[in-house]
Amino acid sequence: MQARALVVSLLLFLPGRLLAQDTPTPFRAGQWAALFTGGASFTSLGVLKFRSPTSALWLDLRVSGGHHEDFASDTVTGISSQVSIDLRLGRRVYRAVAAKVVAQHSLGFQVGVDHFVQASPFLGTATSNGWAAGPFVELGGVYLITSHFGIGATGTASITYSRSWGESFGGTKISSWSLGGNTGIFFTATLFF
Repeated sequence: MQARALVVSLLLFLPGRLLAQDTPTPFRAGQWAALFTGGASFTSLGVLKFRSPTSALWLDLRVSGGHHEDFASDTVTGISSQVSIDLRLGRRVYRAVAAKVVAQHSLGFQVGVDHFVQASPFLGTATSNGWAAGPFVELGGVYLITSHFGIGATGTASITYSRSWGESFGGTKISSWSLGGNTGIFFTATLFF
């Protein structure tokens, strides 16, 4: 188990040029790509800008939200609204593994904001605002169906510091912070230009 962790750590932190010296990738400097990532709890749209055949800058955006109203007869008895925006910026390194298979790993930083409001004619209004930030790493691969389209999977791990503040139904001010981590496996579809 420790040997596997050491190998993964080396793959994540070795410079891209050392990893990709032997096998050329199908990418070129100046190339762009659009990246869709989806999973059980995360869906995003990103863009890649290749700086070399083995390295790209990556910007990823996720926007989510919702609105819910409760009714009794024709009277609104409760409303809740929520919106979250997450942005990730990083460097992605590629290494050709086979003719149509490219391994990748990413290292970057993520930041997000959220806003939540809940209102009731009986209880009043409660609000919460917050932000979160921290580093993330990813390890995965892409199977190139054509030279312009690939599908793949990515495993990710992140550490996040978050703060939130707001007001409860009774008008009490609330404030909190937390430090946590998250892992996940996501499926990707990439369109290369």
